[in-house]
Amino acid sequence: MDKEKFHIPFPDERTIQNQIKQIVASGVKHNDSFLSYLKSMYRQIGIRQLISERSELVFILFIAVNLLSVLLIKSGTLLGEVENLYAFIFLISPVLFIALSVYTYSNKIMNATYEVEMTCKYNVYQVIAFRMLAFSIIAILVNSLTISIMVMAYNNVQFIRAFMISTTGLFIFSIVFLYTLMKRRTTIVVAMTIFGWVMGNLLLIFKFNKLYSDILVNMPLFVYAIVLFGCICIYFNFLSKLIHFKHTEGAF
Repeated sequence: MDKEKFHIPFPDERTIQNQIKQIVASGVKHNDSFLSYLKSMYRQIGIRQLISERSELVFILFIAVNLLSVLLIKSGTLLGEVENLYAFIFLISPVLFIALSVYTYSNKIMNATYEVEMTCKYNVYQVIAFRMLAFSIIAILVNSLTISIMVMAYNNVQFIRAFMISTTGLFIFSIVFLYTLMKRRTTIVVAMTIFGWVMGNLLLIFKFNKLYSDILVNMPLFVYAIVLFGCICIYFNFLSKLIHFKHTEGAF
């Protein structure tokens, strides 16, 4: 009895391509968008775990608010001219962001559970990215409150211009800080970044006072808006990169 040959139908080209696409789609891990990733993190972890050191952060916030208020109110006398307040606002605009971010960064990196946290679904850097976004929003609100107090103390200071200068300074520093954090990732370099920001601004204030003050005072507000929009886009791009940052052994 002759054996019947077993026939396997060969799929056509369209079927092959569809199967390839399905295999690739199932094997490739899709990265969520930055905002959807933060939303997912917030839902799955909760705000209590994302911002766990609430008492310490509230204390830092209290100290920073009082420090900013005193500095801005007294700076008119110290600097001599009200116009110099704009330069001073640009200098100290990231003070609260620095205090909160450096504290949470140092606390996470020096934590005994650091290596364990790096293996979790949401690692240290993703939590830091979430916190930095929250800190930047808090800093904007606190800076706005402080500027309002300053406007009441000095009639020549315009709130809109001071707000634009403050927010632009905050995001410019935040970009530099995040870039340093991702490229060098050492506490010494982070400290040098803060020192460089302070010294660079003091140099502009006292060495190139006339030119620097004229730029801050006379620059059209729409130019500030364009610069600020660009800084915000870059800032969110860096935060997104920090979300997907992969730790390498011995980086710190």
